[in-house]
Amino acid sequence: MGIDLADLMSSLQQASDLDLMRLCSAIDHLLHSPSRILAVRQRLHVGQEVHFWNLRHNRTQQGRIAKFKSDQLLIETENPPAYWWVSYAAIQLDPSPTPAPQSPRSLGRSDFALGDTVSFEGRDLIQHLGSIVRLNQKTATVSCDGIKWRVSFALLRHVINL
Repeated sequence: MGIDLADLMSSLQQASDLDLMRLCSAIDHLLHSPSRILAVRQRLHVGQEVHFWNLRHNRTQQGRIAKFKSDQLLIETENPPAYWWVSYAAIQLDPSPTPAPQSPRSLGRSDFALGDTVSFEGRDLIQHLGSIVRLNQKTATVSCDGIKWRVSFALLRHVINL
């Protein structure tokens, strides 16, 4: 949907402050809607190259996804080297969906041991990091900052300290 920004800005100049505040609130509500965020999030993965709107520089930049949070993602840029936390709405998606890289095989109980450092993505779309404190038949109990999570082995990823 193409919008003539000059016409829109001209129309908004005529609006009252209260109407502008209500419009700002409505737009903010739409941009932070969980369904919109999830629709964008499902098309992204760590390491993916993306174009995003940098609010500080008021322009589009290119970068690589470094980390996800429930309402933002961390983008690493090379020129200049920097990290930016941006809203999911700031990501410019290609019309064709980008599939996430597939693991060669699903990991199982035999691939993990007590004390292993692992990461997983929770239902809240936040990456958690912890260590395995118990191996169950189908899940591992992972301690993350004093909180214990039962996580399927297929969702766990080994973390290697270099």
